[in-house]
Amino acid sequence: MTPYIKTTIPDDVLCLFEAIGGAVRNVPDIDLGKNSCGEQIILDCHMIARAIGRIFGLRVVDGHYAHCSHSWLETIDRRWVIDPYPVMTFPGPLLLDARNGILPGRTLYQRTKRLAKQLPFSSPEFRRSVRRIAKAIEKTLNG
Repeated sequence: MTPYIKTTIPDDVLCLFEAIGGAVRNVPDIDLGKNSCGEQIILDCHMIARAIGRIFGLRVVDGHYAHCSHSWLETIDRRWVIDPYPVMTFPGPLLLDARNGILPGRTLYQRTKRLAKQLPFSSPEFRRSVRRIAKAIEKTLNG
């Protein structure tokens, strides 16, 4: 059975979503090293959204999913949310219609500019982690 929403997704967006899904599912676990306090760095949505956004040329959006800090991707026209690492959800990624007023794309996913100032996105450990994730994804995509 074909869900109604699938009939509204353009072929290029569906192809992009499937490529991202394959990349996320096929990347092996990555050792991101340790932070400056000597603690193991844990993969998170902020890192993976930036790595995938870089590879696939998508806009990274920082904000909140429900009440959790979160990062996700949007298509250039902002119509579609691609969440490569959804909060407490398995499996991922998710593709949502994000037109204004359409649930859950604009209700659950709330953008905020303050998040980028609150989290250490510019730290050397964070940037190194994004590079490692992107490299692993590219290796998976290129075989």
